[in-house]
Amino acid sequence: MSRIWDALQKVEELRDAADLPRLTLTGRLRLTPKQRVAIHALLRTATIEEAAAAAGVTETTLHRWLGKPGFVSEYYLAGRREIEDAMMRLDTATGTALSVLEQAREILTAVRRRAGARDRIASNGTSDSSDGLASATRSAGDGAATG
Repeated sequence: MSRIWDALQKVEELRDAADLPRLTLTGRLRLTPKQRVAIHALLRTATIEEAAAAAGVTETTLHRWLGKPGFVSEYYLAGRREIEDAMMRLDTATGTALSVLEQAREILTAVRRRAGARDRIASNGTSDSSDGLASATRSAGDGAATG
């Protein structure tokens, strides 16, 4: 059994060395680990030189892969997935931000109401804070009834 396993591994190594395309059951290109790393690097670096270095391949190899329709197709699919994921994260963050802003607006409204009541108490000039609070409460109620 060990011989069969060793032979299968050797076939995989030769296929990788010859840069032969491998297809999955769905017909999509089965990328080598270095090709997957290269696609990831292409999406995250500014130049092909940087992507090649990150993938551990030469620029010539990366240019050769970029000339193959299967590799380019997988590259575009990966890019599209990245964009869709980013849009979903942005949508989630936007919803969260709107929720926080709504809570902040409610807090600000409550603070303004309290400040208005405090100002009305202070403007009445009463020394007894309970009388001033009752007066401010009545005037706030009057304003709500008329407004």
